[in-house]
Parts: sequence; C-alpha cells; structure tokens
Amino acid sequence: MIKWLKIIAFSVSIILVVEAKSQQEQSFTQFMFQQAVFNPAVNGNEPNIQLNGLMRQQWIGLSGAPETFFVNIHAPVSFLKGGVGATIINDKIGAFTSTGLKLAYAYRTNFWQGKLSLGVSAGLINKAINYSYFNIQNDPLLVGSSEESGMIFNVDIGVYYEEKDHYYFGVSSTQFNQGSMNIEGGQTSLKRNVYIHGGYFFALRQIPHIVFHPSAMTVYTVGAPIQINLGITGEYNKKFWGGVIYKHQSGIGLLAGIYYRQFSAGYAYEINTTPLRNGGSHELMIGYRFLIEVIKGNKSYKNTRYL
Repeated sequence: MIKWLKIIAFSVSIILVVEAKSQQEQSFTQFMFQQAVFNPAVNGNEPNIQLNGLMRQQWIGLSGAPETFFVNIHAPVSFLKGGVGATIINDKIGAFTSTGLKLAYAYRTNFWQGKLSLGVSAGLINKAINYSYFNIQNDPLLVGSSEESGMIFNVDIGVYYEEKDHYYFGVSSTQFNQGSMNIEGGQTSLKRNVYIHGGYFFALRQIPHIVFHPSAMTVYTVGAPIQINLGITGEYNKKFWGGVIYKHQSGIGLLAGIYYRQFSAGYAYEINTTPLRNGGSHELMIGYRFLIEVIKGNKSYKNTRYL
C-alpha cells in the first residue's frame, strides 16, 4: 500500500513540476560555452586549464522549479594524447535531488583540417527523494521528513570535431548505460540522452572586430519531446559578447558576458514561453583560464600558479 501511494505521489509531482520531462537532463541557455558538461570529447580542447561554474534557477515563482549548479574543470595532457576533465553537478526538481561526479578522458588526433576527439566519462549519480516535500497532512503514510537515496553508475560517450576558430560539430550520449537503482518507492532508471551540437564562427568585412557565432543543439530522449536550441552570439574584440537563444516550445534567452584577463563571466535571462506562464529563468556563468606555456626544449609546463 505504501509503495503504491508513493508511486502515485511521485507521478503527480513529476507532471506538475517538470511537464513530463524528468528523464531529460537540464538544458542550459549558455550551452555553447559549456559543451564539456554534456560531451566528454570536448574535455581538453583548449590549450589552457579551463575552470567553469554555472548556476541556473528556472521558472522563478514556481514551487519546486528546477535549480542546477555545476563545476567543470578540464585540461590538455600531452602524454595522454588528449585531455582529462571532471564535473560535479547538482540538480533539484521538487522532491527530487540529483548529485553527480563524472571523470572524463578525451583522445585527440589530427583529422582532415582540424582535430577529432573521442571521449568517455564515468561516475556516480546520487538520486534522493524527500517525502516531506509532498506536505500531505492527513495521511500518516506520507507524513514525515524521511528521505530515500541511492547511487547509480553512469557512463557518457561522445565524438567532437573542430577546426579552430572556424566551426565545430559534436555528437554525444549522456546516461548511455541507462543505470538504475531500487528504492522502497520502486525502481529509478536513467534514460539515455542524445546530443547533436555544432557552431560556426565568422566576421563581416564592415565590422571585423565582431565575431559572430551561430550555434545549435538538439537533445533527444526516449519518451520526451525533442529539445531544439538555436542561438547566435557576437563577440567584440575578445572583450564582450551578447546574443539571443531560441529554445523550441520552452523560451527565448538573452545573454551577455565579459572577458577580463583570465576571467570570464556571463549572464542569461530566459523568457518563459511554456503554458506554465511563470517567471523566467536566471543563469550565471563564471570561468577562469590557468595559462599554460610550453617551455621549448623541455617537456615541462609553467603557468600562473605552481601546479
């Protein structure tokens, strides 16, 4: 009896809070700057150590709306012929909390006129359900602050090709192994997500100091609507950027950012266009580059910090 009451409560919460999209991973407005999070083949694609963090608060004013935070660090490693990276991500939707750690490796090689990368990441995801969120006062079976949680082993894979400062294209699958765990309320399974993403860089002769960057990302999950994200940004003299993103059947995002030495910061506001008619979404991104310089004649490195 307890099992079925919990399953019914879980189902109602999913439908009301996330519109039957609970199996999909979070979609970021600034996805073009955070590709290493959903495609392990991107890790180590820059010549420097990249540290990035992002906070997203979705659908302001809606109880139980998604909240996401992640930190990603990745770097090239020459003796491994590629790059390595790590991501810590926390995602909360209503009564459901997900916390994961992923370690990634990408093999990079010269291909055609650019670089081809093959990547894989593995890690653990902790899924937790807080029963007190349902706030059912008159049913002793669902009253209390108890919480159930468990660990799920997760694997992501990806491929990525780029011609630096010209264009890039990638295909990846997160939750590739579709791991699962058993709790009192039933079985929780991860659904495989497929990402197809790409972008292009160009400048107009009349305004050469602005580099335009159109980009696109499509996310497919079995049993969920296809997510289509289209955007364009413009970067002025490698100091500022701004742009607009269209997310099909979801929202329209406005974003802006700045570079200062090794620091970067970006902000995006997404106007909600779903039937929920609640407030929009806020997204703050912060990054830092640890400069690496190869000393000629010596296979060692030096950077702004002693590593």
